[in-house]
Parts: sequence; C-alpha cells; structure tokens
Amino acid sequence: MKNEYIQIVALMLFALALCVCSSIRSCFLADAFSRRNFSGSWYGALEASLFVGFFVMYLIRVTEMIMRKINNLRVLLITNMVVLAVVSLLQGLVYLVDDNTTMMIMSFVLRLFQGAFAFSSGLVQVDFAHVINPEKFDFVNGLGFLGNYVGQGVSGSIGCLLYENYGYLVPFFFSSGLAISVAGFLLLTVPPGPTHLCKDEKVSLTKLSTATLNTNSRCTKLLIFPMISTMLVNSNYGIIQVNLPPFLHNNFGKPLSYGGTVLIFASLGMATGSFLGGLALQRKSLNHYTLMILGALFVLIGQLITFPPEFIGSLYKLAPYLSFLGTLLAGIGDSVITVATLRAMYSLQAGMMGPSSTSLETFINGMWLTGCMSLYYSGPFVGGFLKDHFSYSDSALIFGGMCALSGCISLSLRLLAPEDDQEREI
Repeated sequence: MKNEYIQIVALMLFALALCVCSSIRSCFLADAFSRRNFSGSWYGALEASLFVGFFVMYLIRVTEMIMRKINNLRVLLITNMVVLAVVSLLQGLVYLVDDNTTMMIMSFVLRLFQGAFAFSSGLVQVDFAHVINPEKFDFVNGLGFLGNYVGQGVSGSIGCLLYENYGYLVPFFFSSGLAISVAGFLLLTVPPGPTHLCKDEKVSLTKLSTATLNTNSRCTKLLIFPMISTMLVNSNYGIIQVNLPPFLHNNFGKPLSYGGTVLIFASLGMATGSFLGGLALQRKSLNHYTLMILGALFVLIGQLITFPPEFIGSLYKLAPYLSFLGTLLAGIGDSVITVATLRAMYSLQAGMMGPSSTSLETFINGMWLTGCMSLYYSGPFVGGFLKDHFSYSDSALIFGGMCALSGCISLSLRLLAPEDDQEREI
C-alpha cells in the first residue's frame, strides 16, 4: 500500500512537470509576441501548432509501437520527461533570434516536437495509472489529471512573475529544471516493469474468444459524440490563458502577474474537479454522461462570470474580482468533463461492441487524449482569433454557445446510449 502511494505521487509529479513544460509561456506569450509586432492570430496559431504534433503522433500510433518495443514503464517515463525538458528550454532560447521570420519558423518546429512528446507522455501517463491500481483506475487517473491542472496553474503564475522580473528566457530554465528533477525522482521511485499495454495483453487475448476479438477489432463510430462534446468545452483554459491577463491589464489596469495569479484559481478548480470527478466515477455515485453535462454547465457559467457582458455595467466593473470565482468554476467544469469522457468512451464501446483488448483500450486512450487536447491546445488560437475580432465579453458569449451545445450532446448520450453497468473485462 505504501508503494502505491509513492507511485501516485510519482504520477502526479510527472503530470505536473508535463503541463509546466507545455504551458509555461502561455500567460505571457501574448505580451512577448505583441512586443515583436505579432497579432493575436499569429501567436495563437503558433501555440496551436503544438496540437499538430500531438495529432500526428495519434495518427501514426508510433507511441504504442515504442511502448511495446521498450516495455519498461520507468524508461518511458524518464525519457519523455528529459526530452520535454530539452525542448522546453529550446523554446525559450529561440526567442533570442533577432529575425522575426526565422524565430517564428524555429518556434513552430519546436512546438511540433513538443506536441509529439506531449502526446507520448500523456499516453504513458494513462498507462501508468492503470499499472498503479487497475481496480481504482478512475480515481488514480483523476489524481493524475490533478497533477496536470496544478502544473498549468503553477506555470501561469510563476511564468508571469519570472517573465516580468527576469525576461522571456528564465521561465524556460525553471520548467526544464523542474522536468529534470522529476525525472530524477522517477528514477528513484518507479521500479522497472512492463507497461499496462504489454503486461495484460496476453491475458486479454487468451481470455477473449476469437469471435469477440473479431467483433472488437474496431471502435464504435458513436465514440465521436462524447469526443465532440468534450472538444467543444476544452478550449476553455486556452482562451482564459490568452485573454484573461490582457483583459484585466488593458481594461482595468491590472498587471499581467495579477491575471497569472487569477489563473491559479482555474488550476485549483481543475484540480478539484479532476479529484471529485474521478472519485464520483470510482464510487459510481454519478453517471459519466451526467458528469459531462455538469462539466459543460460549470464552464459556461464560469466563462460568463470571468468575462461579464459589457451591457451589464455594474457586473462588468466587478470583473477583476469576479474572475477568481469564474475561473474556479470554469476549471472545475473543464476537468470534470475531461475525466468523465474517458469512462464514457469505455462504457459506450463496451455497450456497443463488448469487452475490449488492452490494445483497443490503449487506442481509445489515445483517441481520448487527442480529442480532449484538440481544442485545449487550440484554445490560444481560438482566444487570439476572438480577441482580434470581438470584445472579451462577446467572445465569452460565443464560447458559451459552444458549451451549451456540448451539454445538449451529453444529455442526448445520457438518454440514448446503452447502459453498461458491468466492469470492463481486461
């Protein structure tokens, strides 16, 4: 039991460092690139390029081949952490290049690499959660995402403070140093052993009949619906990251570090939501589709509180103070729908196609990560585009419509999807 707790701490630290490396510059990126005369659409697109690398890795499925080839979870965890540390540091160094075009091209390429290893790290993270305790996977996976969301909040606050006081490069030294430190901790605490994908695959293939395996060799097309529901919501944090610090700075005279501090509450909400969502799923106190509906509703309310409609003047003036509550609620909803979607996909697949092999389960993990992160990583682009064409309040109303549509899709799934009250057979 004691070893399990240490493994959970290692999982959370791995997830934290992963998100710090991916998000360290998000809160000050708008200010830094605006100083070099880039529009919001340009630097937003640059941030979104991380997802291109993420998506390519999902399509070619090379991570799964590497996981089978190496079949050592400790090696995979440490390797991903070290590579992310190096790429994150290079992201800071490239800003020193004087020529804007060269700097942008190099940043784009590095961001592609960062996205590729972010996907690999995310897939290994979910595999690690399975290995720690497969009987409590939902809860452990929720704790892993708690680490992710704490990492995002820490990176927002610390990144802005370091940027304002020491310049663009220092935050990247911080993120790289953290990742190397976590790699050392993983070396000391995670024993060498097989991945979940490899450890259980032979058992799974022996346990399932040939007819079941033939039927189960593909995913049901209905998995696209929970993915669309989550994708509509998951640009939330990217939009807040890009728009909140300049919104509070330009409209209310607050320093950028104030916006970075407010984002801690978004991270706190995400950490809380991932913990409570995982716990609710593990105890089966709430249906996964119900959790998805609640997640979309919380994000909708949170966004409208964070960026109040300008036509409600008295409410709008309170935006610097309401933003703490708004980002908290939006963060809770964001993580709840993210954690619940994986269980919804497992359940929908089992209800339509029967028991899954570990290979297919890993494929669903990759599909889930890609779908959840699609608009999550594209959020800065969405936020930058909206910033260029609409007011902050109008942008929140537009995004609120996306959240409402997400809730409607989740409600339809709740009413129409087949019930799956059985445990997954692995």
